[in-house]
Amino acid sequence: MMALLLSLLLSATPFEPAYFASNSDQLSESEGASLEKNIDWLKKNRDAVVILEGHCDEWGKSSYNMELGDRRAREVKAYLIEKGIDADRIIMVVSYGAERPADPRHLSEAWRRNRRVEFVLR
Repeated sequence: MMALLLSLLLSATPFEPAYFASNSDQLSESEGASLEKNIDWLKKNRDAVVILEGHCDEWGKSSYNMELGDRRAREVKAYLIEKGIDADRIIMVVSYGAERPADPRHLSEAWRRNRRVEFVLR
């Protein structure tokens, strides 16, 4: 029981993912606004560093999805830097393409959830 609790605490993240439209690497205005919570947390926790993971839905070729995931993560990185987060605190940008879906179902709702950039605290 204690190991489960510790595991849950360590895996908890203060961040919300950034979501993207299909076949897009551009942050919408509403997504930019939703990232403010993540930015505020990073500004309050100045020693924290993150990895940005780009993800895609299952549509498209694997090579295209890997490239798109990378562009999405780099878009979020640029946005964070523009908002005052030091680039050195973003220790890595990585793309997983469609390989790590947040929702494995084959439905439009799942595809929307899978087109994202995740923040991983390190």
